[in-house]
Amino acid sequence: MRSIWDVFKADLDDRPVLAVVAGSGMVARCSAEAGADLLLALNAGVFRNHGVGTLAAFLPFGSANQQTDELLRLHLLPQPITPPVIAGVYAAEPETAVDEYLRRWKEWGVQGIVNWPAVGFIDGNYRRCLEAAGAGTACEAAMLRRAKSLGFATFGFALSAEEVRTFLDTEVDGLILNLGLTQELQDVRERRDRIQQSVAQLNAMLELVGSSKRKPLCLAFGGPVTTSDDLETLFRQARIRGFAGGSVFERLPVESAITSTIRRFRQSMTAIDHERQARGFGPMIGRCPPMQEVFELVRRVAGQNVNLCIEGETGTGKELVATQIHRLSRRSGHPLITLNCGAIPDSLLESELFGHEKGAFTSADRRRKGKFELAHQGTLFLDEIADLSPRGQVALLRAIQQREITPVGSDTTVPVDVRILTASNRPLQEEVAQGRFRQDLFYRLNQITIRVPPLRHRIDDLPLLVQEFLSRLCAEFESRLLDASPRFMDKLHQHWWPGNIRELEAVLREAAIREDGRFLDGRHFHPVPSLLPSARSPEEKPRASLNRRGAAEDAVRRFRGNKTEAAKSLGISRKTLYIWLRSTE
Repeated sequence: MRSIWDVFKADLDDRPVLAVVAGSGMVARCSAEAGADLLLALNAGVFRNHGVGTLAAFLPFGSANQQTDELLRLHLLPQPITPPVIAGVYAAEPETAVDEYLRRWKEWGVQGIVNWPAVGFIDGNYRRCLEAAGAGTACEAAMLRRAKSLGFATFGFALSAEEVRTFLDTEVDGLILNLGLTQELQDVRERRDRIQQSVAQLNAMLELVGSSKRKPLCLAFGGPVTTSDDLETLFRQARIRGFAGGSVFERLPVESAITSTIRRFRQSMTAIDHERQARGFGPMIGRCPPMQEVFELVRRVAGQNVNLCIEGETGTGKELVATQIHRLSRRSGHPLITLNCGAIPDSLLESELFGHEKGAFTSADRRRKGKFELAHQGTLFLDEIADLSPRGQVALLRAIQQREITPVGSDTTVPVDVRILTASNRPLQEEVAQGRFRQDLFYRLNQITIRVPPLRHRIDDLPLLVQEFLSRLCAEFESRLLDASPRFMDKLHQHWWPGNIRELEAVLREAAIREDGRFLDGRHFHPVPSLLPSARSPEEKPRASLNRRGAAEDAVRRFRGNKTEAAKSLGISRKTLYIWLRSTE
């Protein structure tokens, strides 16, 4: 008879894996009901469940194995749960005691073993004393070998490349690759930078795994990944098979928070499932000739250390192109750092690009690295480059020419090795011709141009895109939507999509919210076939006016009354938007 773990392993190729560190029976039950694939029984969960920081799990006299034993016996195993349970073993206890725990847990139905608390979390004199006493990583590897001989699946909890090598030699079934302690960062830019640093750290460890003959299940763990958007970024840029976490899933009130958070994480993992990307190219989807040309150009330029510009209308997916170029480049093991040039005030631009020293200005309470330093040996993606101010253009040109930067408030230069990708919704060549963009900077940045076609030029991809967005909405809304009705698809084909793929996603989301049933009919969507009045005959103008009004009302509703965003999604000005809204008055 096959074990639960054998059944689970047979299903691994079909989906990504989400593992939860459960510190109580309630957490275990909620996690299982929300769709967690694995439950990790670690004594860290016991401390966290009592309101104590996770680091307390590493106390030298904390009786970690006894705590895990009680967690299994009193909380996790009595639950009517289906996910396999992986239990943590502190390997530094006497071998006879460890073997007793292993035998007992095997009888209880525990499916796997992981080295926890892991010595990799400890450094300094205490770490050196543990190593000298034989309680280091080698001791953990030996414990995992004994667990494997008893029929357990084994996981190596690794925090460094050296530990990855050790556990690969131990022939573990899985690796849990730690990204650091879970930390929720409120500063959006700092969180994004930390995510990119985690991607680089993760890719460095995955590179070791890829070079070995062993192919263990690799899960990322913890770090700055605290939202489904963070996880989606991680999955786009690192070929991990899943994610494991503890405190990220536990919020108050516990039951509703765990359920909703796990489901959001599951949705992101499903959306970025690498196997499902066969319909396109990495995170990009498309089979039409214009997109195939983009894919081919991306393949050609990704491995070349050249700067390039990605041009295309708003909402066409330029950042996805940049992400794929970075993933295929020789710099993929280092960060991809993003800066929206149109969102940074001119007074803060140099600080964002080059960083600043403590005390450089009033609010500079610490030294902060700029985007160039964070992207060292990696890729810097400058979005909306056409909006860069003249002052910013001069500063950027100087950094590219000299290959070094000077943080604000510092007299010391910092050498940087960065590949620059830029994106613009306006052709940079025209910006240069109009005198709004420096020609010398243009030639530094635009050695190759990739033009992403608008949705109206790749309308044959509409069914693929609709299918992709509906699959995400199914997971998000926990609904059973199967497809858009033929009538809705006809309406979608009639529309000219000024907001491109971003507008398509908004249209489908609104339909999913407003409609019931297994098929969306798009009752509230009014397609606009053309925005060029001169192209219409006189008898068509009343209908065109109605379509413009409907499109304007739809856009305002989708953006909750924000007329600036509504106009931007339609590719028109606010003034034109008001004209469209008044067209029936």
